[in-house]
Amino acid sequence: MSISAEIPGIAFAASPSVPHRNSPTAVRFGSLQISGRRAGRADYTLTLAVGDAILRDTVRTHGPADAVTTLLYRAGIRLEIQEFHQRTTAAGVVTELRAQQDRRTEWATGVGADAAESTARALVAAANLTA
Repeated sequence: MSISAEIPGIAFAASPSVPHRNSPTAVRFGSLQISGRRAGRADYTLTLAVGDAILRDTVRTHGPADAVTTLLYRAGIRLEIQEFHQRTTAAGVVTELRAQQDRRTEWATGVGADAAESTARALVAAANLTA
């Protein structure tokens, strides 16, 4: 399964890790590919733009929320999910979550073609809202 969304003007490429942020930096969703499903785990390859850096990494884990929060953590963004709700609508799958970064807590929403994409989009929105 492959989900992708292009970010105009950005070429996706491997990038060195980003040090811990001390100031708000925009996070943008690039793409999410899921492969190698077995024993309840899968390989999630995620591409995010964090400020001017493009981050692409593969995480073997149980779900998209863990994969996205792991890559955000590697980028210096410590985001914790406190509540998580998901439903299917005519527009696609909608994920609503409440997340905390440092001491700031916000609700964020993501819409996608499936649960994985909407989860990734909601987490990216939460990272930006709590920065």
